[in-house]
Amino acid sequence: VTEKNGSHLPQCVICHTVLSNDAMRPGRLERHLITNHPSLKDKPIDFFHAKINSVKRMKLDSTGHFARENEKLMEASYEIALLIAKDKKPHTIGESLVKPCLFTACKTILNEESCAKVAKISLSNDTIKRRIDEMAHDLKNQIIEKLNKSPFFSLQCDETTDISQNSQLLFY
Repeated sequence: VTEKNGSHLPQCVICHTVLSNDAMRPGRLERHLITNHPSLKDKPIDFFHAKINSVKRMKLDSTGHFARENEKLMEASYEIALLIAKDKKPHTIGESLVKPCLFTACKTILNEESCAKVAKISLSNDTIKRRIDEMAHDLKNQIIEKLNKSPFFSLQCDETTDISQNSQLLFY
């Protein structure tokens, strides 16, 4: 539920669309889920309860929309998590090295207000792991969706031995 002009309005926990009160009927909720979020229709109820808790923790701006600052902080957190995953570094490096480096550079180059924003970027071990898992899950869903839409697909596999005499099995 979101509050707008003193009235409470239902809101989708996935796309944050404000729904009408009439849309709260089970059949209409199910139709919204199937048409707008088809990849989530088989998710357990606990998944949606977790989404509700996540939405409750987000801050709203004066217009009733989620604050852009939170979106930018989350985007930065995802980008850093992606870099950590690509470099195959331990997840703890986000909080122990990356965040202090960002904070030091920000303090040297920018103002205190910018440093306060950088300090809000969540880079804990658990957050980085969760972000990497979410990106991997999203990528898997995108591939499955493309495969389901395609009438044909092919799978190629190749076996080889690398320079250290380890067998490698590759799938394309």
